[in-house]
This record gives sequence, C-alpha cells and structure tokens, in this order.
Amino acid sequence: MKRLFIPTLILLFIISLSDTAFTALPKEMSVQVEETKLRATPAYYGAVVATVNYAERLIIIDTKGPWVKASLPRSRAAGWLHISALTGKRLAPKAGSKNAPTSVSSGELSAAEKGFTEQIEADYRQKNRDVSFSWVDKMEKINVTPEQSAAFLREGQVTPELGGEP
Repeated sequence: MKRLFIPTLILLFIISLSDTAFTALPKEMSVQVEETKLRATPAYYGAVVATVNYAERLIIIDTKGPWVKASLPRSRAAGWLHISALTGKRLAPKAGSKNAPTSVSSGELSAAEKGFTEQIEADYRQKNRDVSFSWVDKMEKINVTPEQSAAFLREGQVTPELGGEP
C-alpha cells in the first residue's frame, strides 16, 4: 500500500502544477498588438464580437488552450482572442488620437501564426532567386472573411479541435 501512495501523491502534485500553469494568467491583461478582434468562439474564423486596440486592458474570464476569453471593462462585450495578442504588462497608449505604434502589426501577427514572417520570406527569396513568387504575391492579396472560413469548414464537414462548430 505504501508503495502506491508516494507515486500517486507525486502524480497528483504534477497534475495540479500542470493545471495551474494554464490557468495562472493575470486577472487583467493588455492588448499588445495594434488591433485585434474578440471572437464568439476560440477560433480565428469565429464571429467578431468587438474590436480592441493597443494598450486596452481586458478582464480575463477563461482560457481554452492558447485562447483567452476576455471582456472590456467599459462594456459587456466579451469574446475570445489568441494569447499572443496579450501581455501581462500594463501598456500606455501614445498621447494623441491614434493608438501607439507597436512592433507587431496584425498582418505580421497573422503571418507569424502561420509560421511565416517577412524575414523568413526575405531569406527564402534571397536563397531562391530563380523562383517566381508572383502567385504567392497574388495569394497574399486575397482576403478571406471569418464567415467564408466557417462556410468552407462546414461544407467540408470539418470540425475544428478548438472553437466548436464553425
């Protein structure tokens, strides 16, 4: 009996640590990108509930994988956004009517989420000078709305792991 007690106790301790690692977010966080969307579901194709801007403080409600459910203190709007758009630091907006510039634009964030950055593209183009990037350039100009993404997933009968039904 004693042989099982200590390993079981250690296992329970490890499980409790892993659970708190995912839920130990601050109660409030700041938006660290120029602009991002709060979505109805924890998925990039989720319907947009609200738009939030750089340095806005959000109240953290829940987490689901890399997604955070948050609300705006000034309204009842609540929705999901990716954790990469948030920081625990309190950010100060730049004086004036516009949001303060950031080192990460929403386009750069989108590319980084796909594993591709401007630097990676520049390096690849330099190493492959004989390759035509005209189709890549054309594809980058295509804008797919969240509604179009959800319809595509429904038609293909794809159920995403996170985010529920599209």
